[in-house]
Amino acid sequence: MGDIQAASDPARFERHIRLLAETGLSPELTVRQLLIAGFPADWIRTRFPGVSNSAFKVPVESALRRRRNAKLSAAASVSPTRSEAGGGGQGDLPILAVGALAERVARRSAATFSGSPAAVTASVPTLTRSPGVGQPVLSSIALSDGVSFQYVPLIQCSFPHMDPGGIVHFTRRNGWLEVTLSTTRPDTGLPYGVPARLLTMYCASEAIRTRSPEIHLGATLHEFLGRLDVPVSYGERGSLRVYANQLLRLMHCAISVDENIRDASGRTGLHIRQALFVEEARLWWDALAGVGQGSSLLLSPVLYDSILERSAPLSTRAIRQLRKSPMDLDVYAWLVHRLYHLSRPSTVSWEQLSGQFGHSYTLLRKFRSYFVESLKRVQAAYPEAKLKLTDAGVTLLPSRPHVPRDALTQV
Repeated sequence: MGDIQAASDPARFERHIRLLAETGLSPELTVRQLLIAGFPADWIRTRFPGVSNSAFKVPVESALRRRRNAKLSAAASVSPTRSEAGGGGQGDLPILAVGALAERVARRSAATFSGSPAAVTASVPTLTRSPGVGQPVLSSIALSDGVSFQYVPLIQCSFPHMDPGGIVHFTRRNGWLEVTLSTTRPDTGLPYGVPARLLTMYCASEAIRTRSPEIHLGATLHEFLGRLDVPVSYGERGSLRVYANQLLRLMHCAISVDENIRDASGRTGLHIRQALFVEEARLWWDALAGVGQGSSLLLSPVLYDSILERSAPLSTRAIRQLRKSPMDLDVYAWLVHRLYHLSRPSTVSWEQLSGQFGHSYTLLRKFRSYFVESLKRVQAAYPEAKLKLTDAGVTLLPSRPHVPRDALTQV
């Protein structure tokens, strides 16, 4: 079923309204989400008669058009820019805009895949798909040259390190940036820990590699964990059960990114982006493997577009090396991201670092000790990183990027 047909489905329309209401969005932002998803404006006006006309100025087909034309777009070169979120010592954060890069990655991945892409994709049922977007082929979380990607706001403000329990909202602040994660199913809970990070890296990498919002999860969860390089184990606390649970948590999660912005004249403002992580999912259950053959998910249009606009390159080898600790993954992604375009020394205070990474530390000295140990493991994976530890904080020095720029331009 194509995007336009799917957006004309009354049952799907009602489901969207219910999910958006559960995330606590205002009527105006709910209208915007529904317009971006492609639902008819007259349907939306009927359900939200009190919303002003200005809320309906978002082009109804903008997101759908971008998804249909993504593969044909010629706008696309790797173009790091400076983020406007500069407070808290986080200035000059690079953002990777990906376009033609994704096409080159997809071609190279297909060339190096051992097997018949046609045979693989023929066996995988599809969800709604934009016309003109090619079928993806199976690969590991690693792109063919060892480059993976993570969504930038989740580098700046990531998931909880440990199980947050029954809370339905989790907010982290990093200077001018604030990220809130919410669950539409309180009984399911929020995603957390290493699995949440690896799963979002996988989704971002696959979205960029295939230029499609549809993410295939492999023939079985066993195979999917192999693609994440996660050892397979069984039982109540085994990786099969843990990752199946975290997939469900992610699929019922919504993200709100509030970011202070400034234009060339110095005028300040606020940019808000809110989205469900997953618009639609199909999970098949197998007795031993949990999530079985043909399982896939469809990223929401807002998140998919944002991933293409704001993702940062990471080394897949380093991710594998550090995947036992959520703190290590967070510190690594942050360090690579900060150093990518750093041209002069920059000091981040211990208080700022604690605000970003210290999810459960009440004493600054305890956080500092734990962070330093994590930083040692990260530097072992990224030895080119130059920095100094001082009483004031961590001073970052211009360093060789961990993902060479040539690896991005020659993919």
